[in-house]
Amino acid sequence: MNNNLVLELSKMADLTKSDLSIISPFFKTKHYKKGEYFLEEGRFCKYVGFVNEGLFNFFYLDNGVQRTRGFFFPNSFISNYSCFLENNKSKTFIQAMEDCTVTILHKDDISFLYETLPKFYELSNSILQDLYLDVSKKYESFLIDSAKDRYLELIKSRPILFKRIPQYMIASYIGVTPEALSRIRKRLFKNNSIS
Repeated sequence: MNNNLVLELSKMADLTKSDLSIISPFFKTKHYKKGEYFLEEGRFCKYVGFVNEGLFNFFYLDNGVQRTRGFFFPNSFISNYSCFLENNKSKTFIQAMEDCTVTILHKDDISFLYETLPKFYELSNSILQDLYLDVSKKYESFLIDSAKDRYLELIKSRPILFKRIPQYMIASYIGVTPEALSRIRKRLFKNNSIS
């Protein structure tokens, strides 16, 4: 099991070496080439994962137009959690934007670990709470903040995005067209708000 994953899991629950030895065999490493899917629309989400390397785009199609919902970065958990929990077919895609390595755990193994290791349930809840908070913050931002403010927050919180992700995807992520993002960037450059 990846050291960063062990560190992340240990932050969320008080796991002993014995606990980790029970959990470890259930985690598998999977490699995705750029363009391959962790999840496709119309499929059931059977895995939760931890991104070791690479970057994924989480999006849906709106009349053939790609709408970015988010990104999964190294050292973050990855899944379509609503589909995973509710056992529904996905309405979204999760696609590798570059070659990626993910440590995955199958849904059936999670059920087994719930029964075998009570701490695993606590751990799972911590992961879901963190993901819920991320989604809630983004939703709240769309209700309250301007596109300019969402863009500035993105620069502050995720500067890596701007080196690895095309501008049209960033525009989609903050809920504007590429042209609108271009205007926002020009105004911010003119006011020396960004460099």
